[in-house]
Amino acid sequence: MTSPDRQKLKTMTDALRRGGRLLGESCPKCGGVLIQYQGRTFCFNCDNISGIEKIPVISPIDIESRLKSLASKKIEEAARQLENETDIEKQTHLAELLLKYIDMLKKVSKPEKTGKSKED
Repeated sequence: MTSPDRQKLKTMTDALRRGGRLLGESCPKCGGVLIQYQGRTFCFNCDNISGIEKIPVISPIDIESRLKSLASKKIEEAARQLENETDIEKQTHLAELLLKYIDMLKKVSKPEKTGKSKED
């Protein structure tokens, strides 16, 4: 194995250790190994993966925060629309949408259980 290939292998291995995953399919261009990392797909053979370690790692806390913010904004938007809507069908749709956003916000905001409670 040449030195550049070893460096590529090390880079891919590091990406796997940081949460990347090997994909079951092969590269459509060359048949090489594909890895998915931070929402992007890379081919071991075709792609220049030298900058893969510079891709920022998105933490679950960041995702949770973004989802909370998004759900809150969507709740506000849907509530404003519902307030001004006169069509019953559209009101029903908006009310259902509001309930879904509220449910999403509750689920994202729940602290994780560390063990079973007496009620389980």
